Amino acid sequence: MRTQSSLRWLRWSRALPATVTALAVLATLLVLAAATTGGGRGGLESAAATTDPATGSGIRLVQANIKSGMSASATASDLGQVFAQLPDFITYNEVSSRPDAMLAPPGYAIQRTPGTYTGATAVVWDTARWTKIAAGTYNISEVWGKSKKQKVHWGVRYANWVTVRNAEGKTLSVVAVHFAPATKYTMGLTVPSYQRMAALAQTLSAHGPVLMAGDVNVNFRTAAYPRNEIAALGLSNVFDLFGVAPATHDSGAVIDHAYLYQGDPLLPVTNLTTVGLHSDHHLVVVDLGNVGQRAGAFAPGWISNKDDAKTTMRLARSAIDQAPPGSALHLASKKIGKGIYKAIVNARARGVEVQIITGHAKATSLDKKLTRLLGTKKKHKSWAKRKSNWGKTGLPKALVLASTSGGTRAVRIDFNRTWLPKDQKRSGSVAQIRSDQLGYDEMFIRFFAAVGRTI
Repeated sequence: MRTQSSLRWLRWSRALPATVTALAVLATLLVLAAATTGGGRGGLESAAATTDPATGSGIRLVQANIKSGMSASATASDLGQVFAQLPDFITYNEVSSRPDAMLAPPGYAIQRTPGTYTGATAVVWDTARWTKIAAGTYNISEVWGKSKKQKVHWGVRYANWVTVRNAEGKTLSVVAVHFAPATKYTMGLTVPSYQRMAALAQTLSAHGPVLMAGDVNVNFRTAAYPRNEIAALGLSNVFDLFGVAPATHDSGAVIDHAYLYQGDPLLPVTNLTTVGLHSDHHLVVVDLGNVGQRAGAFAPGWISNKDDAKTTMRLARSAIDQAPPGSALHLASKKIGKGIYKAIVNARARGVEVQIITGHAKATSLDKKLTRLLGTKKKHKSWAKRKSNWGKTGLPKALVLASTSGGTRAVRIDFNRTWLPKDQKRSGSVAQIRSDQLGYDEMFIRFFAAVGRTI
């Protein structure tokens, strides 16, 4: 995992058009500044692992569908998010019109064949850790035909791939794909596309592990996902390996995937998270192997109660318990239990400012205790509010926003169940941890919108 430097980004900026340069550098410097300073609502805690680039065995892959047709400023912002993850590898989609210098700044290299179709996907790698030994472009589907509104033929798809080696002599291959969606002209292409990708992976596997990623245009959560066929081809989805499949598209669908050929045991999935973009797709960030300890107690990723029914509830308590004196907690849950209430009491006693929104239709005994403890004036530093119209502002079922907790700044944890022990013990109780300023601020705005307070 390389260490990011502002000088590297400034060198990159010279290769970009003036408008994009200014926006990209501004976005990057904001990210870098946030990594070292805290703001009133918490600064960015670096997501970089502490593994030494020369000796570390971990791999970080970022899958990024940078929607075509976006403005220069939106594109620059999204690319800033890509490189803020400090990736070893990036698989890009929808980038045929974006220049190589934008997609692979100094310190990174890129593989794709220029062209509307052959250059729409790309693989980028960190040259400080990996040296190219082979690369190419590979046809996934070749079905021509389009509507009058389409600019390109959606059934014509190519993968780009690279085989690399590190200083320890370890070799692996990375493949960027983008499958055709199901339309009038492209029906029935999903399984053949997987077959073509698997055939390429089988060939590349002679040199070492093969990692494939991209927008496959089939929802992992639906019956349309050809699970049996994929397994028969020797492809292991990282969602299955990690046990969580977060939404990767603004629609809520899970269509950006990553696969390991034959599920290589040397590359266990150690972390997986998503990051929102201006693009209609989210970044998918996958850590494989031992990537070392991260700064702070709350590393980005997903926590599930799959193996321990109390895991997610302990996470909520831990985030509240580890908030230091002088920090701020913004909490929300449609329902809360006694354990969370006690954690709030303790946090307030040690000097943490606490603001909480609950969603009971009628005030409970705990709601009444919270208002006595925290007050109800939303312009104060601490308060408790009860709001039954929960879904209007996009709050999750339960939420922690901590300016600092456990040594990590800008902590955001979204829970899919309310803070009642029986709900958290239900099968499928999960929580997503983020520690990026963009995600924190996004939910911070929603939190205050829920109580009618402007920022």
